[in-house]
Amino acid sequence: MVDAPGYCPDGNSDLYGVGVRAGLYAQWVATLLATLFDPKTESTYRIANLIIQWSIFLGLCTQSEPGDPVIGAVITQYLLFGSLSSLTGDGVGHFSHFSGIFRIIFYTAVSSYGCWFWFNGIDDMTVEGCPDIAFFGDVSLHGPFRTAGKVFSVLGVIICVLSLVFSVFATMRRFRGGLRDAFATKERARPKVELVLLVLSMALIGTSIYLVEHLIERNGITQVGVKAITSVGQLIPLLAGGLACAMTLWKIVTHQLFMRKRCWYLFGYHL
Repeated sequence: MVDAPGYCPDGNSDLYGVGVRAGLYAQWVATLLATLFDPKTESTYRIANLIIQWSIFLGLCTQSEPGDPVIGAVITQYLLFGSLSSLTGDGVGHFSHFSGIFRIIFYTAVSSYGCWFWFNGIDDMTVEGCPDIAFFGDVSLHGPFRTAGKVFSVLGVIICVLSLVFSVFATMRRFRGGLRDAFATKERARPKVELVLLVLSMALIGTSIYLVEHLIERNGITQVGVKAITSVGQLIPLLAGGLACAMTLWKIVTHQLFMRKRCWYLFGYHL
């Protein structure tokens, strides 16, 4: 714990400034829309998502020293897990594809960071006397919430490692018949939409956005507003997310993708 009464570190605009946040929010929506209306481009959006998230995660790792804003690290982790909101189609992930494997590796790294953060990092980064609200209802970062963080981070690592092992076997099975069969074009079929995953995805997007903005306001975090949006670290995700969302909406409207028939499922049952 850093003992510096009367001084609280400013927020990091390159990790969770308004440009970064708005860009990620737009990217979440774009990926969700692509998964729902244009599944062929889903993998491309996921990879673009991951590139931005990897850069933010690496920045988080370098900004987790004693005296760095501990609540900022919590907010950044919320932002990194927000891309789970794109789970709407015929599965949770493409385990045998590059985008799916890359995604599992990413969340393995984030979960591993979470283990360090919840077990040791909080003690190193906490500045005495600074706000430490980490959830709705002014829940403190310490106490039961920290215990929950430890549990979920450990479970996250276990699930990610098991998923990674499954991905290896799925990839081996995919390439068993050779490169031609592995990359063969599949028969065109109607897109599948699981309504439960769709509702959960939409709820996760809304909850994640509100939670992040709520924590920034309740903890009085400075230097992450509109006035600090001129940095390159914010403009890149802002432009990437904004353009992705705009282009997706344009394609959906101009190609009338919303008129295409799709298979709707509820708890695995075709409606």
